[in-house]
Amino acid sequence: MQMTSHPGYAGFQQMLAAADVENTDGLDVLRLVRAVNFAFDSALTDALRDDTLTAPRWYLLLRLWLEEQAGNAGVNPTHLSRMQHVSKNTISDHLRSLEEVGLIERELDQDDRRQFIIRLTAAGRDAVRVSIPGHVRTMNTLIAALTPDETRQLLDLLAKLHGALRGSGGQQEC
Repeated sequence: MQMTSHPGYAGFQQMLAAADVENTDGLDVLRLVRAVNFAFDSALTDALRDDTLTAPRWYLLLRLWLEEQAGNAGVNPTHLSRMQHVSKNTISDHLRSLEEVGLIERELDQDDRRQFIIRLTAAGRDAVRVSIPGHVRTMNTLIAALTPDETRQLLDLLAKLHGALRGSGGQQEC
């Protein structure tokens, strides 16, 4: 929904004006980035057509696969929570679901017995390997409204914004 069409927007504008805030570009960019992210996740979930492997769970499998490719034998839930930008409770729910269907496994960390190490199973690796090409095609279809030049420009602008946010104490690398 466009912010300007929301019934409370006039009151929002008045509040900002009273606080001497005239420019809402930052808010508008954030709102649109979040809306695009939500739309991408919804489209990916629709493409998966699977109650177990939702977009966040697929991203979690992909993160575990990337960690493996980087030489990490497994990672703890806290690391996954930070990398996926979700709460530890949310990660726990996703991990439980993925473990129940045999896509990941947990093992007690031998160095810190209070922690678990999470890793992909062979079935989890296969799920990522089989699904990646289709998901990339789906994502490319979703941005087909942009020309190649617009896509490059958007990537450059988002990378610049990401760098600025990280420079001001923002999130770590995704």
